[in-house]
Amino acid sequence: MKNKVLISLLALGINFSIVAQETFGATTIQKTIVASNLSVPWDMVYGPDGWIWFTELAGNIKRMNPDTYEMQQVFAISDVSLFGFSVGLHSMILHPDFNTNHYLYVHYANTNTTSKIVRYEYDSVNNTLINPTIILGAIPSGVSHNGSRMVILDDKLFICLGDTYSTPAVAQNLTSINGKVLRMNLDGSIPADNPIAGSYIWSFGHRNPQGMCFANGKLYSSEHGTSANDEVNIIEMNRNYGWPTVEGVCNTTAEIAFCNANNVAQPIWSWSPSIAPAGMDLYQSEAIPEWNNSLLVSVLKGKQLLQLKLNDDGTQIVQQNVIIANTYGRLRDVLVIPDGRVFVCTSNKDYTGTPVAGDDRIIELKNPDALAVSGFNRFEFSVYPIPASQQLFVNSARHDGFISLISMEGKKVYHAAFSDKIDVSQLPRGVYEIQLLDQAQKTLASKKILIQ
Repeated sequence: MKNKVLISLLALGINFSIVAQETFGATTIQKTIVASNLSVPWDMVYGPDGWIWFTELAGNIKRMNPDTYEMQQVFAISDVSLFGFSVGLHSMILHPDFNTNHYLYVHYANTNTTSKIVRYEYDSVNNTLINPTIILGAIPSGVSHNGSRMVILDDKLFICLGDTYSTPAVAQNLTSINGKVLRMNLDGSIPADNPIAGSYIWSFGHRNPQGMCFANGKLYSSEHGTSANDEVNIIEMNRNYGWPTVEGVCNTTAEIAFCNANNVAQPIWSWSPSIAPAGMDLYQSEAIPEWNNSLLVSVLKGKQLLQLKLNDDGTQIVQQNVIIANTYGRLRDVLVIPDGRVFVCTSNKDYTGTPVAGDDRIIELKNPDALAVSGFNRFEFSVYPIPASQQLFVNSARHDGFISLISMEGKKVYHAAFSDKIDVSQLPRGVYEIQLLDQAQKTLASKKILIQ
């Protein structure tokens, strides 16, 4: 990895932007600061509307156009409680049918002892949020270890919660929802097929999970240890993850006995000493082939962005590589969008950060030579109708090669020889990337599409 060039520029209305180019294998990665002077951005999600939505600790909800970097303030939540070790507004997720029902969900502390999950509706005419509805209230919170990230899968909302810092024993207490991954219906009710009747609990024995993403048919989570034994876990239904008896893998006499007696799931990766892994996302794109099928993890204490290369079935991590190290300070979240670009946000204005001019920031990483990333297509094509619900038609002068559909999670949901008609009636609603490939499976051109 060699630093090739570092330049300053003004572009697209951004007050301060730095471009750095480095090589990873055979690929050049361009790093650009695309947003500055933020205040502890916590969670970033890519919306079905094609914008990047993110939260800030004090209660702001903003969105950024990933192509022009236009920034919009959408809403400020008035009852966010700021206290402890950076407790406030944390995670956010947009409903898969956001373009139809305009729902989004947020989790935040509303008192010094409680947090809640609230569903809002987006008023696109006035660019604000309306009609707050409490989905789950009175969640016990502490000065730290409140999680949190949210994922929606198959009309179910998953959220990871910590042990509230001062009460680690609650992680093993099945009458408490803290130190758990919860699963609920999108209206906040308890699913009938949850593993414990009448309970939100999906998994337990967690200390402070701060990252979660769904990929490869698996729910991955990153979790803070104490001074050692930070973890990456695959979350499974009704599994015990050991805390506070077990830290990291089961490797002491007491831990081995507890693990054997309690069906403890061991991490697929761990770090000692601790680095404080936070947000995570799966990279699955040929835009940066060296990162394909890898978890990208943002790191707070270690001030890094890490690539964790997965094996073919996604059950093991086979290699770790450092993408960013000690360049932008504490990194709170990482987001991969469908065209293969990566966005990382800093967390230098939190309780333990050391902010510099311009903090907090969002940094874009991309391969400027990848057609899907640069936005320049040498091979033009059109698709219609948009949005599509039954059939998607492809109009192209070229009829050889292949065509693929990639979901927001980076999963290839369709791949076949080129056809001018694709049946999308069985695909879930949401944003997809359609890619046209040549005979060697190289991407020639791509576009974002919406399926409803």
